[in-house]
Formats: sequence, structure tokens, C-alpha cells
Amino acid sequence: MNNNWIPREIIVNEKIQDDPVTLRILMQCPGVPLTYVKKGLNTDILGASAILRNANGSMLDKILAGKSVMYVAPAGSAVDAFDMPDTRMMCPHFDRLKLASNGCFYQCDWCYLKLTYRAAFPFITVRVQYDRIKEQLQKRINGTEVPVLFNSGELADSLALDHLTGAGREFIPWFGATDNGYLFMLTKEPDPDIL
Repeated sequence: MNNNWIPREIIVNEKIQDDPVTLRILMQCPGVPLTYVKKGLNTDILGASAILRNANGSMLDKILAGKSVMYVAPAGSAVDAFDMPDTRMMCPHFDRLKLASNGCFYQCDWCYLKLTYRAAFPFITVRVQYDRIKEQLQKRINGTEVPVLFNSGELADSLALDHLTGAGREFIPWFGATDNGYLFMLTKEPDPDIL
């Protein structure tokens, strides 16, 4: 696992500045410039980021610069259903576990995440408040009799940021204890040794 990567800039929503995961991230990133914001609108993050303000004007320059900026956000709506009404899609229906958005620092040319939402949100977002996220998961699981597969890799690499967030260590055992909730993880990590 790439335990050496750290962001070059961290922006934290004031609402979760004392969250254990926020504190873990900050402890793992000593010396990284840190800014707090009151709101989490993309314009707030863009305005707070010296890296993004100083990136050259092209969209690609901002996208590449944003791969070094991490925004630590409240849980928000971390669990939802992905439903694409387009009949050309072969697998348009699944549940998402959005522990991160644009959550990958790799620069793979072939990856759809390289441009997905990057024009408006050219930074990595990680969500904390794991207890609230678990409540959202449990509510979804309790609302059905059929098994539910939660995809944590639709908007992010599922394990790329785990060395900072500890999300895998938190959620893999949690899913192991559920009766009909399953975690689907996608990663490019060469050695995903998280447990």
C-alpha cells in the first residue's frame, strides 16, 4: 500500500474538526498546510485552497493540482442508490458508500474518475463521522429483505487513502457482522494489506 502519499494541502470543515478520523488524518500529515472552512460548498473549498487558486488556468492543470488537495468533510449523505435511467447501461442499479469523492491521487490516463466531477470539484473529499455513516448503512440494510451491495469504488479508489483514514479497518469488520450488507471495493493499490 502506498503509505507514503500525503496531501500537500488539507482543508477541514469546522463542524468535524474534533472528529477522531479528522484528528487521525492530521496526525498522519504533520506540517501540511491546514485551513478550516465553515461550509463545504465547492466554491468555499476552491477559495480556501492556495494550490487551486495558483493552478494554471486550464482544466487539466486544476485537475492535477487538485489531486494534492484533501477536503475533510462531514458524513452528509454518504449512502445512496445509484440509478441510471439509461437503458444502455448494463449495471445501472447499485448502492454507493461514498467514503470519498474524487478520492484518488493516482493519475491514470484511462480512469473515468480523472474527469468525473473534477471541473467543479478538483480536490479529493474524504468523509468522516463514521458512526453516522454506519447509521445510514444500517437504515438501508434494515429497509430491505434482500442483500445490499455497497460500492465504495464508484467515486474513489476504495483503499488509496486508507493509510490516512483507516476506513477499511473500520468498515470491513462492520460489514462482516451484518446479515445482508456487502461491501464492494475497487482499488489500484498493489498491496492492499489493511487488516
